[in-house]
Amino acid sequence: MQTTSMVLTEPGHLEPRTFELPEPVTEGALLEVEMTSVCGTDVGLYAGKSAMGTAPVVLGHEVVGRVVAGDAETLDRWGVAVGDRVVPEPYVPCRDCQNCLSGNYHMCDEDRAYGVTIPADKAPHLWGGYGEYMFLDPNSRVHDAGDVPPRAACLGTVVGNGVRWVLRKGQVTAGDSVAVVGPGAQGLASTVVASEVGARPISAFGLEADATKLSLAESIGATHTVFADRDDAVDRARDIVDGFDVVVVAAPSSPAIQLGIDVVRERGTVVLVGMSGEPVSVDLDRVVVDEISLLGGRGQALDVERAMGILERNAESIGRINSHVLSVADAETAIKRQLPGEAHNPDLVHAALVPDDPGAVDS
Repeated sequence: MQTTSMVLTEPGHLEPRTFELPEPVTEGALLEVEMTSVCGTDVGLYAGKSAMGTAPVVLGHEVVGRVVAGDAETLDRWGVAVGDRVVPEPYVPCRDCQNCLSGNYHMCDEDRAYGVTIPADKAPHLWGGYGEYMFLDPNSRVHDAGDVPPRAACLGTVVGNGVRWVLRKGQVTAGDSVAVVGPGAQGLASTVVASEVGARPISAFGLEADATKLSLAESIGATHTVFADRDDAVDRARDIVDGFDVVVVAAPSSPAIQLGIDVVRERGTVVLVGMSGEPVSVDLDRVVVDEISLLGGRGQALDVERAMGILERNAESIGRINSHVLSVADAETAIKRQLPGEAHNPDLVHAALVPDDPGAVDS
């Protein structure tokens, strides 16, 4: 039996390719993809602005699907059965290197991540969610999606990022003040997590062009929004609170990082996530004088378990982050709508893909 997936063959070129389904599945599992969302990493790989990935590669690592076949030993270890809906984590640990053994498997020496670093020419080829089926390595970490609607469920690991950055790195607890710079999917998920644990106030910062995203941020947990590209942005932040306890910078650029440093309190924490792909320049004097902690936040590891509970309790809000649903055959269109140019759609917050007609998806 054959199946089709969308393969990034080189930056700027995404094409359908046909592969044979593994039959029988003697290790790991086969996932029938229900929905895959388009991560900013996918957009960066397509645009040639990310050094993380490889080519050719089946894109897609924010996935929910149904297990349709699998090795009995693997499924038993995962605690799932054929027919279960699951969310796989993007990182595939080797379970042997020092990073994996210490729980930091997102930094595994083998650097395997679905839809990013495992090439499509490596059998069984289906290493990403931009298709009808996806193969799951036996070392994968998967989580029960239960009855969570697909528009929210495929963002389970994105919420996992929010858990890592807000709770594990930022150590946010009830009553702490939080700023999120960058209202993309990662920043919005971080906003939901901060709201879930009782942080107040929560301020979302974005550009004037991000008005739609900032409006969504207000509806899912932000108590304030600020246009970061206005001259009075720092003054507006100071009107909200005299320095935020924790700032998550989900827009990896010099102005965004500098804004995070400008609005955090003395001895506060700035969590930097994502990679700009180029050197950034910021004024670090205040970091030294006010003993501000700058922490890197690469991705989730041992954070998705907690995220799945947050996801279930906030499914309606989180599902709204996926503002547009397209067919996986239109994956290139979904990506281009998030890039500068004629196809750009400022009202698109985050796009998700389904293997069939998106009209069949419960919105």
